[in-house]
Amino acid sequence: MSPRPLGPADLPERIARVYFRLLVPLVAAAVLWIISALTGSVHPLVALFSGTLAMFALLHLLRPGWSEGLRLAFAVSVLVFVAVLGLEPQRLGVRAPYHELIVHLLLLLIPLNVLIWHLLFSDRPRRARALVLALTAAGTLAATRWEDVATTHLTTSALLLAVSLVTHFFAGAVVILQRRMREEERLARQDALTGLGNRLAFTELCAQWPQTVPSGVLAVLDIDHFKVVNDRWGHEAGDRVLQGVATVLREVLGGSVPLFRWGGEEFVVCLPGRSAHEAARLLEGVRAGIAGHTFGEGQQVTLSVGLCAYGLQQGLAHAFSQADAALRQAKDSGRDRLVMAPAA
Repeated sequence: MSPRPLGPADLPERIARVYFRLLVPLVAAAVLWIISALTGSVHPLVALFSGTLAMFALLHLLRPGWSEGLRLAFAVSVLVFVAVLGLEPQRLGVRAPYHELIVHLLLLLIPLNVLIWHLLFSDRPRRARALVLALTAAGTLAATRWEDVATTHLTTSALLLAVSLVTHFFAGAVVILQRRMREEERLARQDALTGLGNRLAFTELCAQWPQTVPSGVLAVLDIDHFKVVNDRWGHEAGDRVLQGVATVLREVLGGSVPLFRWGGEEFVVCLPGRSAHEAARLLEGVRAGIAGHTFGEGQQVTLSVGLCAYGLQQGLAHAFSQADAALRQAKDSGRDRLVMAPAA
């Protein structure tokens, strides 16, 4: 199977990976080397900051799925260092001719971190805004303290403030766009009426087999005589029945089971990691639950179910055709029953 294309939902994590595995170690080494070269010694504050950056880079390498607490701890560490840099620049002992170099580093790194932090905290937009505005303020203060006022007339710190604010608004717009695209991708794979996955979502699941889908059982379910419901009570009643069947499927099988509305009154259930006996027992519970349920204005329906096991020799797509054939057999045998396809 070819690699899955990069989607909007992957953007923050991909950028975070480059940031923590390349940029953060590079900044840690550069800060340690430059400040040490300019002062002639390793300042404890610089060593602490560089060591902290290296630690977070290592943590991200070992555990890429960062918790919110670790992300926040990293951001606070950077903020504290930039704030200290702005409040006490003389403590580093950097000679005046090199102050401009520190300002240029701030001009480069602050806007870059503003952009990255928006993506790093894309799931917490309010926190991202608070952090990047605090970073912008701290960086501007630090640049003001370090630059030569008589020479530059504060132009560098003003430029830093302007660039950081522009980056802040640009990154915020990117995150909003990314979130909307992610929601559109989710809706494109969701049946609008029942909230279950649609045919596209099932097709993508089949494409991911066997890498991400362990062996199990696939079932195709069909509502018996559904046309009668539409003809007798109307299409709104039919929609309520479809929604009710989807609700029963979730309640009986749980929210973690892949559920799909294939189309019309037909549903598909994937039960990874289940044996044929376990799957039959679960789906018999679904069938009995539907048969005993009253929908809307007194409508009652039944389900016919076809099942087929899948594994390394028989994939999901083949299992679907076999389960569909077993469903037709259940229909021909009188409906309201479950039929297991013969083993391959």
